[in-house]
Amino acid sequence: AAEACEDPATEALRNALQPHVVGYEIGPRIGHGGMGVVFKARQTKLMRDVAIKVLTAPETESAGAEPTEWTTRFLREAQALAQLSHPGIVTIHDFGEAGGLAWIVMELIEGSSLRDLLAMGAMTPAEALAITPAICTALQFAHDRGIVHRDIKPENVLVTEEGLSLIHISEPTRLGMIS
Repeated sequence: AAEACEDPATEALRNALQPHVVGYEIGPRIGHGGMGVVFKARQTKLMRDVAIKVLTAPETESAGAEPTEWTTRFLREAQALAQLSHPGIVTIHDFGEAGGLAWIVMELIEGSSLRDLLAMGAMTPAEALAITPAICTALQFAHDRGIVHRDIKPENVLVTEEGLSLIHISEPTRLGMIS
């Protein structure tokens, strides 16, 4: 669900990003977390809605700065995650960096996080437990390809109206072999 009131910082971020994401019309903020802000956007040529996650720079970075190790690592991980094609993992469509910003364009999931559903009482703990096998299957798929999520929590499990659960694989991942 779109967040009703956007603060000036969110509006400034949208305005800073828009010139760099050619072919997308950035809409409302639909989420945020410790490392980024997510906007709903429209990919104009394909006429589809997507989500654009913009990483908010750590306090040591500033807009317009050269890419840091943090953004370089994020983009390298985004490239690897884009190789994953699984019905239980949110699809990454594109990524980029310019003007001191880094972003990922990904599949827009119309649904709610598992955390929100549990908090609203829209899903019982037993119903949440019933989707666990689908979550485990998606995570195993990523693990088999050397990607570890490292931040699996109810906020990163998205549940659609059809009851499908998708793992939002965010930046806290680790690439490499699982031992």
